Amino acid sequence: MNNGKISIRYAKALLSSAKEAKVEEKVYSEMVTLESAFSQIDLLKQAMSNPTLTKEEKIKLLNSIFNNKTSNLTKSFISLVVDHGREDYFYRIALSYQDLYRKDKNIVVTHLTTAVETDDKIKKQIIKSVEVSENSKAELRTEINPDIIGGYILDIEGKRLDASIIRQLSKLYKYAGH
Repeated sequence: MNNGKISIRYAKALLSSAKEAKVEEKVYSEMVTLESAFSQIDLLKQAMSNPTLTKEEKIKLLNSIFNNKTSNLTKSFISLVVDHGREDYFYRIALSYQDLYRKDKNIVVTHLTTAVETDDKIKKQIIKSVEVSENSKAELRTEINPDIIGGYILDIEGKRLDASIIRQLSKLYKYAGH
């Protein structure tokens, strides 16, 4: 069976259970945390595919990501997935759950990249503007990248507005015939 299909099936089942228990937002937050842990900790992926670790050790490791403050549903889900030998799919399951949740709640993910920290007032204005233009709720994720020198880069569901200084300098350089 295709990796994507497996991940989506588990994510759909989790979302369905979360809706039934009215904890879908809490589980969403937990799936964001889980995805982030897999993205940042390479050893976590290796641990999940390590045949020498017992199911109990893998479950304990996954639960530790949440400082043992996870919902009962997520705890049960972790046990279910590990018991079925699908722990290698956790990263994709977490991504799929997030996609399904955002689609269900009409949320668009917006990425803002700036050279320096952006104040909360500007973040709120961006969220409001995106919500109006996209007719959706906006979830803003920020990143600081000093390489853009100044300005910002705003990505909304595959669309990009690049108003960075580095982009302007690059255009100027090309225009000057270099």
